[in-house]
Amino acid sequence: MADRKLTTVSYGILGLLGLRPHTPYELAQQFKRSGTFWATAESVVYSEPKALVARGLASAAAEANGGRRRTRYSITPAGRAELRRWLADPAVEPQFQLDAMMKILFSDHGDQDDLLGAIEAMRAWADRTQAGAATITHDYATGDEPYPGRAHIVGLTQAYRVGLAQMTRQWADWAEQEVRSWTDTRNGPHPADLLARLGVGETPW
Repeated sequence: MADRKLTTVSYGILGLLGLRPHTPYELAQQFKRSGTFWATAESVVYSEPKALVARGLASAAAEANGGRRRTRYSITPAGRAELRRWLADPAVEPQFQLDAMMKILFSDHGDQDDLLGAIEAMRAWADRTQAGAATITHDYATGDEPYPGRAHIVGLTQAYRVGLAQMTRQWADWAEQEVRSWTDTRNGPHPADLLARLGVGETPW
């Protein structure tokens, strides 16, 4: 386990531990709260701290919680050094893997209802993302933030998150209207007509 390569999720957990100690449940809640940048299975969030302990990047301490035992993880000096090294590395370009958009890309193998369902999934994601960003913004604005003193950093990330959600919502509304004008997924507008609406630096919605 100690030889396994660290992932973006690994560094996300290290970053949270760098703010304060967390239990696996608390880590999972934070991933769920702002998962636009680091979406992953909850089971991964629960297991990853153990891998960090195995590498000497985190430490674990058992504590009592209403008669039950739980583990709280903290970052070690080696963990802080590794987090600092990762932050100094050049950032890699975003790598998107969107199931709904893949289904849209190959929707001419299916029917119109399938395509509209995938578009609706993108719209629903956009709405949930914007609602989540609004909650975080409200918490920091009212002093109910989980990590005080970080509003300036959180503001940068939430501005991107909101912009991405708004763009996706606008695209989904346009895409639904476009698809509903088709006879089926194999027969849409002439390519020249659609591409004309996709000029450089422009969007059709």
